[in-house]
Amino acid sequence: MKKKFSLALIALIIFALTLPVLVLAQQKRAQSNTSAGSTTTSKPGPTTAAPNRRPRVHTPVSSPAALEQDFNEALRVIQENYIDGNKLDFNNVYKSSITGMLRTLDPHSNYFDREEFEDMRNEQRSEYFGIGASIQNYAIGDSVDTYVTATFDNAPAFAAGLRFGDRIDAVDGVSMHARPTAEVRDKIRGPAGSHVKVTITHAATGQTDIVDIT
Repeated sequence: MKKKFSLALIALIIFALTLPVLVLAQQKRAQSNTSAGSTTTSKPGPTTAAPNRRPRVHTPVSSPAALEQDFNEALRVIQENYIDGNKLDFNNVYKSSITGMLRTLDPHSNYFDREEFEDMRNEQRSEYFGIGASIQNYAIGDSVDTYVTATFDNAPAFAAGLRFGDRIDAVDGVSMHARPTAEVRDKIRGPAGSHVKVTITHAATGQTDIVDIT
């Protein structure tokens, strides 16, 4: 009887000693399951695009420094490979670049340098009128000619078919080859309602026409 009691006492003591260990292990297991469940539920699922909607595409935008580098590189290539690259008028090159940028935004936008803007203002205040076009001299090789750089909507030049890049060869039968821009402009101007005949070589077709502009 004493032996049985001793064995029962020993078993009870062992159980009492191991009980906290079992409880602690159970608590850790529960915490582990809770943590795993929390991690699983917080993980976002795969995202699918809504039907009939285009996914957003972020187009990389070049920095101003990168654009300037590309522009300078283009000028360098022109200088090295164009037959008269060292004779380029860089003021005209930059003006053409600005005009080209404006054309990508709005085909009816125009750029005027200070001299052209003053001429336009003076023309608006004068009794003599132009044909509604901006012109500028450009040198191609040894040849200097006057070209149309812009035309205004509903202006006489636009209605007569003048477009960007067209070359002005003559005004009222007088050759304008190698004439200064201001002289060509004065030849074209006239009182309101007057007519002027301008010989034009179109940039798009290479065709030469004589147009009567009022």
